Amino acid sequence: MSELLATPAARIVLSVAILVVLILIFWWTVTNFRGRIDEDIPGVDDHLDNFKEIRSKGDISVTEFRNIKTVLEEQRHQEPTDSDDSTDEAESDD
Repeated sequence: MSELLATPAARIVLSVAILVVLILIFWWTVTNFRGRIDEDIPGVDDHLDNFKEIRSKGDISVTEFRNIKTVLEEQRHQEPTDSDDSTDEAESDD
């Protein structure tokens, strides 16, 4: 067995096989966990509910809540067209 691994061709085949297995494990790990990342991000409605609760406790003023609500409403309108915004900003900078 050790004589078989002593040949350069066998070492290359074994090295490539190990590399392929490592790449497959890495690919599976990335695809498996990447989908979970987006699930934990709260949406605009969740943020608004959280700030309503903070406002009801008195931790922020009415003015601060209105400012936050305005920003969140703007984000709600921008969500479906995120790809279009990047081109609009690039054109407005010229």
